Amino acid sequence: MRLPAAPVKQFISSMLKTKGRKSLLAQRLFWGALTGCLAAIILGQSPFLESLELTMLKWRYQVSNQVSAIGLPAVQSPDVTLVTFDDSSQFDLGIARFNDQYSQDILSKALSVIEKGEPAVVAIDLDLRGAANPDLSWLFSRFRNVVIALFGSLEGSTDLPAAEFMAHAASYGYSELTRESNGVVYRLPVNYAGRSKRQEELGFAPVPTLTEAIIDIYRKTKGVGPASQFMSQLPDQPVYVNFRPLKYPVVSLQEVLSPGFNPKIFQGRVILVGAMFTARKDDPLRCKTPLSDSVPELVVQAQAVSTLLDNEVIFSFAAQTARYCLILLGAVWGAFSAILPPSRRIVFFAAGTLVLLAIAQFCFQALHMAVPVVPPQAVIFACFVAGTVIFLDTDLRQRNRELAEARESMQLRAEEERRRIAEDLHDETLPALSAVARMADQLSDNLQDNPLPRQMRQRLDQAVAEMRRVINDLHPSVLETMGFVPALENLLNICSRESGLESSFADGVSEQETQRVSWFAKLQLYRIVQEALNNVHKHAHAQSVHMAIKANNGRLIIYVTDDGVGIDPKLIKLDSHGLINIKQRAQLIGARVEWNKPEEFSSGTQLMVEIRTG
Repeated sequence: MRLPAAPVKQFISSMLKTKGRKSLLAQRLFWGALTGCLAAIILGQSPFLESLELTMLKWRYQVSNQVSAIGLPAVQSPDVTLVTFDDSSQFDLGIARFNDQYSQDILSKALSVIEKGEPAVVAIDLDLRGAANPDLSWLFSRFRNVVIALFGSLEGSTDLPAAEFMAHAASYGYSELTRESNGVVYRLPVNYAGRSKRQEELGFAPVPTLTEAIIDIYRKTKGVGPASQFMSQLPDQPVYVNFRPLKYPVVSLQEVLSPGFNPKIFQGRVILVGAMFTARKDDPLRCKTPLSDSVPELVVQAQAVSTLLDNEVIFSFAAQTARYCLILLGAVWGAFSAILPPSRRIVFFAAGTLVLLAIAQFCFQALHMAVPVVPPQAVIFACFVAGTVIFLDTDLRQRNRELAEARESMQLRAEEERRRIAEDLHDETLPALSAVARMADQLSDNLQDNPLPRQMRQRLDQAVAEMRRVINDLHPSVLETMGFVPALENLLNICSRESGLESSFADGVSEQETQRVSWFAKLQLYRIVQEALNNVHKHAHAQSVHMAIKANNGRLIIYVTDDGVGIDPKLIKLDSHGLINIKQRAQLIGARVEWNKPEEFSSGTQLMVEIRTG
């Protein structure tokens, strides 16, 4: 695992460490793609988004049907006919259920008429539990094209039709279609692939859905038909009913029993015999489809059968494939969202949303493919928000980096200018003052009684000393001649000598550790310590001052401690140029500076400066 991961880590590390505007694009692409992938992984598992996707699927069904209906007459199903048992049949025939000899005798008469029309399949979706009419059972065994719908579970014999019916029927299957928790029926039951573990334990044969059983018998009876899709479909790849605006020929059970009825209308067709009562809105088991909020189960079964017979199945992506595609979308969209400015990002987001909806609708209507919309939309929105944050954050960081580089450049130029002025003063002004001092000595020898030459000499000596101090302040050559740590100690000695303070110096670093610090950082640290000692001398009213320098875990730490009156860093005023200058210099080199109360004194101030040495 280490070998493949090493190049990736090296690439990411090198990319994040590069500087300048050129690296800004790479960083935004990286963080945007990473954020998009994380958003896709998180949102792709949301059950709430799956529920919204079903709502969007209903909208696509409706749009597809409206577009298909423009300028086109209603299409009648060429394969399916409905024989219905409705409200009027229930009262006119005096039948409540088909689980008694009288009711089944009426169904037997109707089935004998239907079979005269030579239909391909007759599916009976009625309650045949209980009694077994011999005539009806004989019809099942004679024609061998009857499919019985099962209502209950195989575990309970009372929920199944009579054994005689099941023995003589061509096939049987569960009448319930795949239904979501909210009652929505979109999916086709074409994922049947054999026995379940529970069925194997109980010793029962695998039972398909009613739609699958009808398709099987249709294929055996006519020798043609749709491929056995439910045997080859992936378990995690749902397929959907194509709810098209089809009209199904509807014949009531009373019409079939009436004299003079012509059964030839059933020839070669799939006949669905079932109930079509008035839909009740308070029915908790009602089916929700794009056709209506509540439609009879028989119509939904007819739509499912028509979808398979016409090879109009709407496919979707397998769950694993959809997840990978969503992650890829999140990576691409997150990367683009992170590199676009806010104004273009809004246009990109709006255009992407519209394009996604258009592509999904085109695939649904033309290619019969259900492309997910809601999870990608959620990922796009998450990428939009994250991309905005990444863009602004990286832009702010880059501006701060450029500002720091500009300040560092200004400091370097200022130091160069100070160095030039110090060299000019040292090479030109000091020799001139020294020459004047020698002239004052000559005058003092010639005018021994006149005190003016001696006063001139004293003033000139003071001017030369002040000039040397100014030169040292402008450019501390002691850093180059003595080294970093001795230069700091020299500062402490000068402060002690000029102010009369007791001083001590603790050196806890080696020369190798100080060499890891750049010359520019050493110069800024020198200036910070110089300013701190100057504040001790002028404002602290201290009796002693101590300095310590040490190294700890790749960091160089400098302490300047006094026993003076102390300072509250929160009360630093805007005109406190010394302390503000210390903060700015520390920020310039990435150092951390703090003012605290010293532990070894009852009062006073401890300045701590910490900088990384690598």
